[in-house]
Amino acid sequence: MSFAGFLDRDFDAYAPPKRKSNMFNRERLEVKQKLLALAKEVSGALVAADGSPLTIEASVEHPALWNHKQVEAQHVFFSRNEAARKELDGIIDRGKTMASLIDDPTPQRNHVFLAVSLDHERAEIAMKLHPDALVDRQNLERKLADHFAREKLVDLVGRLPAPFTVGKSPAPAIAEALLLETVAELVRPAATPWTVACAFPRSEVIAAGASFLAIAQETLASLVPIYQFVAWARENDSVQVREVLQKEKQSRRQKGLEKKDEVRFVRGVFVGKVGVVQDIDAKGGVKVIVGKVSVKVAAEDVVKS
Repeated sequence: MSFAGFLDRDFDAYAPPKRKSNMFNRERLEVKQKLLALAKEVSGALVAADGSPLTIEASVEHPALWNHKQVEAQHVFFSRNEAARKELDGIIDRGKTMASLIDDPTPQRNHVFLAVSLDHERAEIAMKLHPDALVDRQNLERKLADHFAREKLVDLVGRLPAPFTVGKSPAPAIAEALLLETVAELVRPAATPWTVACAFPRSEVIAAGASFLAIAQETLASLVPIYQFVAWARENDSVQVREVLQKEKQSRRQKGLEKKDEVRFVRGVFVGKVGVVQDIDAKGGVKVIVGKVSVKVAAEDVVKS
C-alpha cells in the first residue's frame, strides 16, 4: 500500500462522539494503515545516533486500557529498536509502581520518540520525551548542564522553521533560559511530555494529498538531529548507563551466583552432586569444588542448593 493522502473521513474517524465506540474501529484501522504506509516511505532517513534505523510502531485503533477506553488520535511512532528498548526498560521500570505500569504499558512512555499523529482537527509531527523516559530524560538534563551542549541544542531548535514549537513557545525564537525551563518541567508532578512539534490543520493536509508525504519526510528529517541529541546511546552517554548495563549483563551470565555458595549440578557428568563455588568469571564460567575435585562449568549447569 502506497500513501495516497488523507481525506475528510480520515479526520472524522476521531470526532468526539466516535472515540469511545468500537463501531468505528474499521474507519480508524484504515487511517492506521495510511499512517503506516507513510511511515514506511519516510523511515529511511530516520536513524539513531549509532546509525541503526528507528523502529516503526502504530497505536491501536480501538478503545483499550492504555488509551483510557477512547481513541482521540491515531499515531505512528519511530523509536529505538525492541532490543535496545528492553535493555533500558529493566532500569526504567524499577522505579515505577505497578499502578503506573497498568495505567499506560505502551513502550513509547519509556523512550524518546518521533511521531506522526492525526486527530479530528489536525496532523502533528513531533519529537516527544515523556517524564517517565528516565534514561533519555536524565541524559538530556546532564547534557544541558554543559554550556556548549546547551548552545548546540538551542542552535538545533533555532534552525527549525516558524510552525515548530517547543512546548508552547515558537521554536525559532527559543532562548537558552526558556529551553532549560521547559526541560525542568519534566520533573514536576503531573508533568506532560517535552515536545518539539509542528502542527498542520486538516484542511492543509487534505489539500496536500499525496504530497503530504514529502512534507512529513522533510519535517521528520529536521527533528532527527534533536532526537539524536536527546536519545541515550552508547555513543551519547552522559549518565554512565553503559556501565550499569555491563554489570547487569555480567550478573545475568553469572545467574546470581557468588563465591562460597553451595550449589547442585543440574547438567553434565556431576548432575545431582553438590559442591561449593570457588570462583566466577565475567563470562559466566563457574569453578566449583566437588569433594576434593575442582571443576569449571557454565553457570547454567548449577543452581543454588
